[in-house]
Amino acid sequence: MNLFLLQKNDKGPGSVFARIFQFVFCGAFISLIMSCNAPVTSGTSGMMNGARSTASSPVTAQGDYQASSTCKNCHAHIFEQFLESMHANSYKNPVFNAEFYKILLPRFEDGEDLSGEVRACIACHSPVTYSQNSGNISSVKGVGRDLSGVECDLCHTIRGYDGSKPEGGNYISSPSEQKLGPFQYESSHHRAYSELQTKSEICAICHNRTNRFGLEIISTFSEWKKSQYSKRGIECQSCHMNIQGFLTAGQPVYESGEAAQATLIKPKNRSKIYTHRFPGAHSESQVNGAIQLDIQVNEPAVEAGKEMMIYVNVDNSRSGHKLPTGSAELRLLYLDLVAEVAGETIPLAANSLDKEMFDVSGKGKFDSIVLKNDIPEGRRVYRAICLDNEGQQTVFSFDAKEISFDNRLQASEVRKEFFTFQVPDDVGSEFYLVATLNYLRYPSSFAYELGVPKAKTVELASVRKKVVLNRH
Repeated sequence: MNLFLLQKNDKGPGSVFARIFQFVFCGAFISLIMSCNAPVTSGTSGMMNGARSTASSPVTAQGDYQASSTCKNCHAHIFEQFLESMHANSYKNPVFNAEFYKILLPRFEDGEDLSGEVRACIACHSPVTYSQNSGNISSVKGVGRDLSGVECDLCHTIRGYDGSKPEGGNYISSPSEQKLGPFQYESSHHRAYSELQTKSEICAICHNRTNRFGLEIISTFSEWKKSQYSKRGIECQSCHMNIQGFLTAGQPVYESGEAAQATLIKPKNRSKIYTHRFPGAHSESQVNGAIQLDIQVNEPAVEAGKEMMIYVNVDNSRSGHKLPTGSAELRLLYLDLVAEVAGETIPLAANSLDKEMFDVSGKGKFDSIVLKNDIPEGRRVYRAICLDNEGQQTVFSFDAKEISFDNRLQASEVRKEFFTFQVPDDVGSEFYLVATLNYLRYPSSFAYELGVPKAKTVELASVRKKVVLNRH
């Protein structure tokens, strides 16, 4: 395409003709590119009667969605980021596939009242598929491979949401050649500014959901709405679309440069380019530093053979929502504190603050069935306990009727945890305390029931402190 670049000093009728030819050819070429990356038109394969709910349903205009691979022609860097994201793999995710096709759909087809749950799941995990099939999906054959995830064209054609608040996949999407974004432009042929693209409400459409029992089972947006972040105007995008995944010194750190790469036009160089990796807890290394730990001891009082007090500050001040957030029935966070004494590692047990001891691993009445050996016994656990109709803990969002216990870290909270340790007589002159905070996407009982791999434990934060003994 460099063939059609014009020199700055081009003058005369020839250059005018060249500019006209360039403009016409450019438009034709872009149209050809868009048509060659074949959009999938609305279809009816794999339909399942009754899967669509009339309440809070996605609204899509009749039109064609472009595959995200189309966007890489001009947005190669952003497209590569997108491929690494959970959005790109929302449908391909084996955990979603197993829960949807092995558990949810069979129960719905057996007559259970799960139509709203089916609709909400597919509307957010494969939204283009939803719009093409009016929400009716009964098998993987009804899902197009190139448009199976949360595609670029879905988010960039959302013009609003249906209902009083954004939740459960109630987007209003109008696919067209005009793409909506966060930047103001002089030209609106291919791109247009949308304030919604800059607001947390666009994220809430799929990151907040109320299940069939009226229980807000995914409450990330609601958590943010109540937080200081919301009051300060810090949106979801400020953290989850900056390169760190959290604020640094209270400010987001963005990439800079050109949002597009083109030869026929010169894109504006911008100081703020949103990352499309969407870093979060699932991103592992992308959120190192999002949460912090600090160990405090009164060293002058530490003596061999005596009990000492230890405080661990779990600092969630860089987060505008609970931790863990998302699917309340599954997510787990736990604090591990050990003493390293003369080559020996000694685990320190957490004290329970709850009469049913749900805040300590291995102590809750459901742990032997649900948690099994996922977390060493005696660790401080941050989680929600969801109960079904029979008062038993459930790991399925569509069966959760109430949340009976919830000690997850609040947005911006610094939680102080208290431990005691009997210092050995032969400790020597010093020893170390090591605290780690670990994240688990789901318990092994859930993995076993779905036939999927166990979740990997992700270390979110750690701290190591040397303790020097008082020898008088």
